[in-house]
Amino acid sequence: MHDPSAAIRILGTLLVAGIAALDATPVAQTLLSQPLVTATVLGAIWGDWHTALEVGLVLQILSAATLPLGARTPEDYAVGGVIGISVALIAATRHPFAMVRESSALLGAIAGLLASVGGVGLLKWQRRRNEGLSRWCEAALRDGQLGALAAAHRAAIVLSFAVGVTYCAVWLAVAAPLAVKLASAESLRLARAFSLAQPLWLGLGVAQLLHAFVQRRLARAALFGVALVAAWLVLMVGSP
Repeated sequence: MHDPSAAIRILGTLLVAGIAALDATPVAQTLLSQPLVTATVLGAIWGDWHTALEVGLVLQILSAATLPLGARTPEDYAVGGVIGISVALIAATRHPFAMVRESSALLGAIAGLLASVGGVGLLKWQRRRNEGLSRWCEAALRDGQLGALAAAHRAAIVLSFAVGVTYCAVWLAVAAPLAVKLASAESLRLARAFSLAQPLWLGLGVAQLLHAFVQRRLARAALFGVALVAAWLVLMVGSP
């Protein structure tokens, strides 16, 4: 991309991916890495909240439906969400028509889902590296190296941030140009498919709310419900 503002947006997107990766693994673990939150940030960076929230809403529902059962590693919707939303935004910025933007949202949701599934291997690899760091830290502490714990933590933070940025950059380099072409060539079919799939997203969201209420996770249900309603209202009223 030769547009300086586009390059700045890409850099901002990669920074968000790195922060989301940090939030999902070694630092904080707050709501910052949730797709709806990253959608809001990316919508501000790219100046297109409507497309960002359309994709973020879908990926947030899919993320809420993902359960880490047993030893199963859940899909990485933290970085995957950033990837899917940014792919849609890049494709949408190339086309001013509403139908093409809807097709971009569908392509972004698909890219986010695939990137989230593909990120499982990276999460497992990071865990093995962190286990190695913990063993080194234990040995170093036994040898009297009092700064080993802080050093291990810093190394885990750098590793997680670097993996998030790199993974997002690779996906953007491969998926964004493809999404731009498909959104232009197959806009009618993709836009219809996205419209037909919207009741499915709504049904999944309602199912997650009911599941949270049944488990008496009232705070989680309220927060998830408010986030979905707020995003839906923004989409219905229109982006600012």
